[in-house]
Amino acid sequence: MKNISQRVAEYRRLFELAIPVMTGFLAFHVLGIIDVVMVGHLGQEALAAVGLANTLFFFVLAPVEGFLGATLILLPGMVARKSEKEIREAVSTLTIVSVVVGVFLLFLYPFLSFYLGTMSSDSSVLRMARSYLFIRLVGAFLSTLGIVWWRVFLAFEKNFLIAVFSYCVVVINILGNWLFIFGPGPFPALGVAGAAGATVFAQGVNVVLFLLFGRGLVHSPLKTSWFSWSFLKEFAHIGWSMGVTYLIEILAWTVFVSIIAHLGTAAVATHEIALKIKDLSLLLGIALASVITQQVSFFIGQRNAEEARRVTRQGAQINMAMMGIIGVVYWFFPEALVRLVSQDEALVASGSRLLRFMALYQIVDGVFIAYRAGVEGLGKTRLIRNISLVTNYLLWLPLAWVGTFVLKWGVIGAWFGLTVTVAVLAGIFYRVFCKEVHRTEPLERHVVSTVDEELR
Repeated sequence: MKNISQRVAEYRRLFELAIPVMTGFLAFHVLGIIDVVMVGHLGQEALAAVGLANTLFFFVLAPVEGFLGATLILLPGMVARKSEKEIREAVSTLTIVSVVVGVFLLFLYPFLSFYLGTMSSDSSVLRMARSYLFIRLVGAFLSTLGIVWWRVFLAFEKNFLIAVFSYCVVVINILGNWLFIFGPGPFPALGVAGAAGATVFAQGVNVVLFLLFGRGLVHSPLKTSWFSWSFLKEFAHIGWSMGVTYLIEILAWTVFVSIIAHLGTAAVATHEIALKIKDLSLLLGIALASVITQQVSFFIGQRNAEEARRVTRQGAQINMAMMGIIGVVYWFFPEALVRLVSQDEALVASGSRLLRFMALYQIVDGVFIAYRAGVEGLGKTRLIRNISLVTNYLLWLPLAWVGTFVLKWGVIGAWFGLTVTVAVLAGIFYRVFCKEVHRTEPLERHVVSTVDEELR
């Protein structure tokens, strides 16, 4: 039995790993708010254009992020085994793959541009949206490189550097917005295109920082063992399922919002206001989930299932406590929170009711996020995909429809369906993790050095 001081030390270590990631996530969340404020000075058309373009950009980027997210499933196990050759091949292969995937996204521009035309009939909005989207797609390879290298640093537990880089990117992006959107002094006023350019430039700085500091972690991976087909095959096996899972969830969320949209503009506004407020707890939960996935993969790489189970259980407890505290704030101070976003009395009333309901949603969401992250760390991505497909389309959306239109609970009825589904998923992933953690073997492979050897 562990004494209290040992348990406190375990929780403290988990916090030490999670807090830098959380603060980095919060920095980007603040940046998103500042972006809206700065673009908002250009007028409603500019805001609409950026909103439409970002919707499509993140729609195509999210499955890619899921696919490349397998980095955090495979790499920590290699770090645990101290397999330098595996690490070099993995990181260099992932660097190349992320660039290729990012460049591929640019070729989707004609299709996305055409779809933009179906989203708005305002020619001015479409012109700005297409300009913004094209610039973001040109820099998409920087986004994909950042996705991979962020996880490389997390695998090596360089979480403090992740936070520092995040702060640097946020400051550079804000400064870039001011220079490129409004054009003070010798700088040209590029408007919406300037906002996109500032984001791409900041992402470029982020990638440069990762590569400069990361070369020491993996001993200059681009100089030796530059590509591994066997690793790519293994990575694709894990990552493809996660990419599909992200796509399944995005499509389900789109249908969910469309259900709410049938209730009218007021219901959509209520949903969006409450969702913006809830984003804070979601970001904290996702940040902690990343640490749980990394730690589980690391301990499985060491063949230490008990530690993997321990860190997931403690992560779930921290998540529940953290989201529970935020839920208490939602329950007792909903009106004050909603008034930060809107002064409309009708929206304040409806938003407050929904926020109180979300207070109950918080706790089950904390358990779900933690144990799904644990299952990801075990590498059971196909199982996650299958569970998500079944529950999202056979439970979540039907329950949301029943709560909204049959029970006539309005937007709260839609969220009732989501809450029940998340509670069921929390139970499923808890059972799956506890069952599979002792069965899972480290994801090891035979390492060869060159493409020629692999082809032979």
